[in-house]
Amino acid sequence: MLVPARNGTKNVIVATAEAKVKRVVFTSSIGAVYMDPNRDPDVVVDESCWSDLEFCKNTKNWYCHGKTVAEQAAWDEAKERGMDLVVVNPVLVLEPLLQPTINASTVHILKYLNGSAKTYVNSAQAYVHVMDAALAHILVYETASASGCYLCGESSLHRRDVVEILAESFPEYPVPTK
Repeated sequence: MLVPARNGTKNVIVATAEAKVKRVVFTSSIGAVYMDPNRDPDVVVDESCWSDLEFCKNTKNWYCHGKTVAEQAAWDEAKERGMDLVVVNPVLVLEPLLQPTINASTVHILKYLNGSAKTYVNSAQAYVHVMDAALAHILVYETASASGCYLCGESSLHRRDVVEILAESFPEYPVPTK
């Protein structure tokens, strides 16, 4: 997964540079910037923040590792080619799927409905509606002064709140209560 993520990203930047595209808006993920157990939780996440690749490897978090490697490749290639690159890092994206398969964001919710999660962790998760994520891409593309990375999120819910909403909406499913 890592080699195609890095190489695919590089290929897109190269192709856009060759096509003389003026601005590239790259979709990354919050996973590329937040998986760092050594970062103070009170520190604001910005362009200098990256997920710790060793931590991702050690915890087998290949999604965050791949997103980090791909985004870093985009920045490196864009800098080398003098491209105007802006990155959108959405948090967990929810709502209508375009594909018939479950994506990483939907798995987060599905695990509470299908019984694979017997408990929920004592933490919060940020969410964004897919239409808001799409609008963020349009805004950074059309705003000439936009630069760097933009975290894209709408709200944050504690996992307890998520499972309570799911339990109320789907009482026939084995939603965890602990």
